[in-house]
Amino acid sequence: MVRFIALSVVIGMCSFSVLAQTLKFDTVLQCHNSLSEPGMVVRLEQSDKLIYSGAIGIADLKTMRQLQVDDVFQIGSITKTFTAAAIFKLLESNKLSLKDPVGKFIPNINPHYKHLILEHILSHTSGLPDYLDDPTVHKVWDEYASIEDVINRITKKPVQSNPTEEYSYSNLGYILLGKVIEVASGLPYSAYLEEVFFKPLQMKNTFVMTKGLSVGNIQGYTTRDPAAKQYIKAEKLISRSWKVDRSWIYSSGAIASTLADMSRWNKALSSGEVITLQNFTLMATKTRLNSGKYIKYGLGLNIQPLATVDSLSHEGMVPGFLSWNVSFPEHNLFATAFSNADTKHPGPMLLDMIALQLKLSPEPLIDSQKVKQLAQKLVGRYQSSSSKVLTISLEGNTLYAQYGDDTKRKIIPREDSSFSNECTENYFQLRENAGKSEIVPIYLYQGEQEALIKL
Repeated sequence: MVRFIALSVVIGMCSFSVLAQTLKFDTVLQCHNSLSEPGMVVRLEQSDKLIYSGAIGIADLKTMRQLQVDDVFQIGSITKTFTAAAIFKLLESNKLSLKDPVGKFIPNINPHYKHLILEHILSHTSGLPDYLDDPTVHKVWDEYASIEDVINRITKKPVQSNPTEEYSYSNLGYILLGKVIEVASGLPYSAYLEEVFFKPLQMKNTFVMTKGLSVGNIQGYTTRDPAAKQYIKAEKLISRSWKVDRSWIYSSGAIASTLADMSRWNKALSSGEVITLQNFTLMATKTRLNSGKYIKYGLGLNIQPLATVDSLSHEGMVPGFLSWNVSFPEHNLFATAFSNADTKHPGPMLLDMIALQLKLSPEPLIDSQKVKQLAQKLVGRYQSSSSKVLTISLEGNTLYAQYGDDTKRKIIPREDSSFSNECTENYFQLRENAGKSEIVPIYLYQGEQEALIKL
């Protein structure tokens, strides 16, 4: 009986811990979103265990249907990771080489592009331009076009630089890779991905959009004024040519998927199920330029530390949608978030959740005596090198931070002489330097920033 009681207590404590963590994630999701606006869906898992899955916001402002975690979203440039993996899959079938020039597969392409090799196109170091800022393309991209017509239209610009001279993100390059996949495989790009990736991995709700603007019942929104939060359908935006048939985005960003399907993809790609582990390692290795400098991009993946922890990721954007897919190999953690508003990036929200899960930020203080001691040290005025002044004040038992005449923000006291504003895991740390007090901003994405000195 004693053993049973003890076991019940342990199980109860574990359940409480899981519930507490879930409530924290719910709070983060609510901090970054509103129930009455377009919103976000998110999923975190670690060591093959689902940590959190949540949704908030409106899928369609006309029907006011709420977003669900199993909704299909357009994932934008996360598509590039699939396109890169498809190139490696064809490499493993001896259908192509990374050293092959693109002209081998598209012989009638702009002569200045013919010699550019696939490896450099994958890493955005081929010197290719982009086409998203080309007004001549904007005039026609609201209507469906074949991949041949798209390539003919977007390849008029000259090459910007010599291969591996610089990193220059090119959607154009990844559209060319889509055509390479078609020629090498003998299948349309969408059919090849369906056959070699989606079906084998049972990604039943993932597909390539070959035409049109939307799929399913998720509307994509934008806003003329993010501060006013007046959302309209992306294609209705007049100030920007934002009505883009997905045939013009193609292998650079036209995949639609769900959180659960992205989970299957993340696990399969990193485990060697999609391509060999050796080739996945190549995808996840930083590219070296002629200068010897390494860029934060491999072959279809961004590679950079986030809050000092190494990560692999890709973000995506198409009119009306934003997305981010990230993994932390050292911690066996995968995280994905989608937004159906292209002015509302899910990255900050997802980073806050990741910081909570990996304990990347100092814990909030709960000891009232420690809070009081920290408050006594913090209160005062701090100046940045740009002469901007931050005032930290204590009102009652609550600390506030205020830049100039901006709105006061409540401060959350934390361990390690640190604090944060509400609704964020980015934080500031109080330090002593050469006899002076300073606070150092530490951001999850950008790392340590320049200190503010106490006046």
